[in-house]
Amino acid sequence: MTVTVAPFAVGPLAGSADRTSIRLFGAMPGGALGPGRKAPHGRIRWRAVGETRWHGPRHFRINGNFDSSGVVVLRDLTPGTRYQYQAGYVDDPNTVDTALDWHRATDGHFRTAPASDQAPVSFLFGSCCYRFTGLDHQVEDDRADRVFAVMADQARDRPTDFVLFAGDQVYADATWRVGAASSQQQYFDLYRQSFGQPHIRRLTANHNHHMILDDHEIENNWPARANPDLWTSKYPAAMKAYQIYQASHSPAVPLNAEGSRLDRDPERLWYSYRWGGADFFLMDLRTERALSRWPWQRNIMSREQEEAVVAWLNDGPDRIKCLVSSVPLLPEQRWPFRGEDSWEGFRAQRQRLIDAMRASRARRLLVLSGDVHASLYARLDGAGKPSIHAWICSGLFWPTALMAFRWYRPMIRDDHRLAGLWKPSLGRVSVPGEVYSRDAFSRVTLDGEGARLELFDREGAPVPAASREIRWDG
Repeated sequence: MTVTVAPFAVGPLAGSADRTSIRLFGAMPGGALGPGRKAPHGRIRWRAVGETRWHGPRHFRINGNFDSSGVVVLRDLTPGTRYQYQAGYVDDPNTVDTALDWHRATDGHFRTAPASDQAPVSFLFGSCCYRFTGLDHQVEDDRADRVFAVMADQARDRPTDFVLFAGDQVYADATWRVGAASSQQQYFDLYRQSFGQPHIRRLTANHNHHMILDDHEIENNWPARANPDLWTSKYPAAMKAYQIYQASHSPAVPLNAEGSRLDRDPERLWYSYRWGGADFFLMDLRTERALSRWPWQRNIMSREQEEAVVAWLNDGPDRIKCLVSSVPLLPEQRWPFRGEDSWEGFRAQRQRLIDAMRASRARRLLVLSGDVHASLYARLDGAGKPSIHAWICSGLFWPTALMAFRWYRPMIRDDHRLAGLWKPSLGRVSVPGEVYSRDAFSRVTLDGEGARLELFDREGAPVPAASREIRWDG
């Protein structure tokens, strides 16, 4: 008798990969396993594209403590290779491999990092996918999912190393405070509905992904309105859901000594990785904030993370460095739109970071950001100092009903001196191109000469006026 390998309810999602390994995430239907129950229900087999023989199947554990989900780590892979896989779950974890029927399992693909440290990199980049969630905590329509169909088609048709999302992958407060997610189950349901829509599933199953959070994974402008009750109720629920659905398939979650499985909960959410000729550092700018009325005491991230960023900048400064910041480093916003939620509210730490960038000798530096529901290129120049290039791409979807919040160009200071806390100027910020305030995603292509920053509207049409080609200094 054969046993059908059933498709996951969420996933499979291809996560972080290096030259010889990758993490993949999958979740069984909600409530399939109760708390404390865990067993090897997961099944996956894989082969390099063009091969006929499958490797595996590999069994992996699904954990009821983590919303009936699991992560499998595939190892001993070949660098620079695209793989095909089939993945799903079985009801009986003791099912023998010879009895498996794979016709319903999800087919997907992933790619391992190239062997060369000089290989160019091309990836899709975006942030902020607003899905309207009603008072019943149900996602109301499929409009937000359509952009992922366009992204999946482009990733299929053009060489694509991975997809990078810079925050607000879900909106736990889509209707502001009314009906906002607050319980553990509501956060789980939000992710299951958001990541379970068909087009994002096609994209995440067929291309490696990296993600970092921003405020809407918890609540708007977190932790500006946090109180003891929210810190001990809403925040733990939001962070457990984030850990399961976004962090678990990234380097933020440690592996065991053999590198064969997840080992323990993450001690921090920021992480770095290397792909070809580029290094990436994804900063956590939400969960480590220290707010104070005194500007010199305000920190957007911990000193430990700040020191890690500086060490990363100085580790091979001749390489391409992509610093992912969920909120814009620059440009600043005009009065009365200026606020304290972005880097401009943390001037002391911003000054230290920019000073560290310049002191590092890194000359191929790009800051990638989201958050502001607009897409643009900005640059910080200082006399005798290398330029700092910034690329903002946001949002993937923002409904027409909220059109009043779309128009970003009048809100920004597009030619201004960037002030430090105790320095009158850190340099001049310019925004030489168009500020695009519609739904969009981007493609970033990096090599030793420079970067190509291409913007596309939600139908996949190029937006050349907002796109940019840059050349590294030095």
